[in-house]
Amino acid sequence: MNFAQPQWIAAGLLCCSAIYLLHLHLEKKRNLALQVFAAQTLLAGLTRNVSSNKRKIRLFLLLGTVFFCFMALARPQYGHHWIEVKRKGIDILFAIDTSASMLAEDIRPNRLERSKFAILDFVNRLEGDRVGLMPFAGSAYLMSPLTVDYHAFEQSLQAVDTTLIPDPGTNLAAAITQAESVLRNDANHKLLIIVTDGENLQGDAIAAASTAAERDLTIFTVGVGTPEGELIPLKKGDSPEFVKNDSGQFVVSRLDEQSLRDIAQKTDGLYAPLGNRGQGLQTIYNEKLILIPKEELAEKRHKVPVERFPWFLGIALLLLFVEYLMVSRRIEGLAFQLPRKLRGKTIMMLFLLPAAIFHSPSAIMASPGEQAFQEEDYLAAAEYYDNALADDPDNAALLYNYGTAAYKNNLHDEAITSFNRALQSDDLLLQQKAYYNRGNAQFKKGEESLQADPRKTIGHWQNALASYEASLQLQPDNKEAAANHDFVEKKLEELQQRQQEQNKEEKNQGEKDTDSENGNQNSSEQEPPPEQQDKEGENSGEIAAEPEEQERGGREETTEPEEQEDTEKKSQPESSKDGEKQRQGQEGKMSKEEARQLLEEMKNEDGTLNFIPKTDHKPSNTQGRNW
Repeated sequence: MNFAQPQWIAAGLLCCSAIYLLHLHLEKKRNLALQVFAAQTLLAGLTRNVSSNKRKIRLFLLLGTVFFCFMALARPQYGHHWIEVKRKGIDILFAIDTSASMLAEDIRPNRLERSKFAILDFVNRLEGDRVGLMPFAGSAYLMSPLTVDYHAFEQSLQAVDTTLIPDPGTNLAAAITQAESVLRNDANHKLLIIVTDGENLQGDAIAAASTAAERDLTIFTVGVGTPEGELIPLKKGDSPEFVKNDSGQFVVSRLDEQSLRDIAQKTDGLYAPLGNRGQGLQTIYNEKLILIPKEELAEKRHKVPVERFPWFLGIALLLLFVEYLMVSRRIEGLAFQLPRKLRGKTIMMLFLLPAAIFHSPSAIMASPGEQAFQEEDYLAAAEYYDNALADDPDNAALLYNYGTAAYKNNLHDEAITSFNRALQSDDLLLQQKAYYNRGNAQFKKGEESLQADPRKTIGHWQNALASYEASLQLQPDNKEAAANHDFVEKKLEELQQRQQEQNKEEKNQGEKDTDSENGNQNSSEQEPPPEQQDKEGENSGEIAAEPEEQERGGREETTEPEEQEDTEKKSQPESSKDGEKQRQGQEGKMSKEEARQLLEEMKNEDGTLNFIPKTDHKPSNTQGRNW
């Protein structure tokens, strides 16, 4: 026999001692009152029917009742039984470097993009293990909590870029420390996979790895880049720019393999270079994950002590019942007296009392789903409620519990669906809780798309506000719902304000671009090229007479932008040039009707030119031709 919470035994002894001292104090006051009421010689005759021994027995019966109630609270355990425990799987947290050096292009398209591709290939090979995402640079933060929703993980990964974390540098120590708090659970295996080039290390990463090893955290490091290194681009285009140091020299980012290898060895992990096709993560999967013993991933039997608190609770009820029946008067041959009105109920209690004492404790223990949830094994809890819903799909309580477990597993879509179905219940308290938890799930769902699609996030957060408002309508004094509502409302206002500012900037930029194009056109019109000035008197009247032809395909060099000139030059076919030369030889100049007819022949049904110009074709100068 042992007790899971023995502190309650000490509390029971203190409580019984206090009751006994209180009884002595009241007994003393009663005797003093009797002495005032009658003379000492008359007290014996007045109290001859009162049995002091029976009064003491009733007192001890009451004290025994209280003490055995505290014994039941101490959770006495005797014997054990075996239960099947499903695997808890592997928790894998990816820490990906987002510093500026990850833009180096010594592996294509660059270090960061190649790392993202390799992580996606790795996750696609997993089966039921939870994955999380933690970008880091000079600091680290959890972007995607541990989840089995690989689609949500992929969305978060796609949003990772070098502007995500404003703190520059590569602080591996901060990433390891943050990962310890994320992976603080009872999973069979806890893995941290760091994907970085290992340069510009800040903090003591080796000491952080040693601390992680003490907490059963295994670290795998994946080196991105090449030892020879590459320049870090700042801007791409016709005139690319690269990062320079204070002395004006170009900075070359090189892979620091030795540091990454030392970090992995501290936790019995593995270092592997990423390679050009993500071979490093494949090596980790093939040499480590696939070798995890099968029995650790399968169901296993677990010995659980048997709770015996019903025994002590039954004894307490029995003592209380005896104390209630026992009389304090000195009556010959009578120790107990039962009121006539309670005799039928008492007989029923006598039959039910043995059932309360010897009833199987497993029948009154919490369900396996509730136990798993309290032990933070949310995967097992969700599986239990999912199986229960197969037998009773419309049970609102099961739907609510499954939704809560799914929310803890970061399966926010499933949680929202389950809470929606639970709202069909007539239980107002259950509805209030479902609205509240649905609001939490909708907020978390919005956080997943915050980086990739802020507009979608706004929609999810607006739905969350509606859920909190519905919860407050059912329970206006719910402080948690009110606090969450205010928090989400503030976050939503900030996001909407940022979106408005971004849209305003885009609009202003578009107007600037338009003004710039118009300025170029005006300058082109005001200052025609010398060749065109020579021909202006000859062609100006005819062009003004046919503006539509300019829009459909004809051009005049003085009124069209430079980009359109190049397009029209490339679009002139060789066949048209031959015909044109013939006409020039005959007439010296093509007429307007001939030009229009030639253009119509060159167009297909949808109004676009039906030829593909050759890339090496160089059209002759067409200045001075009306069409």
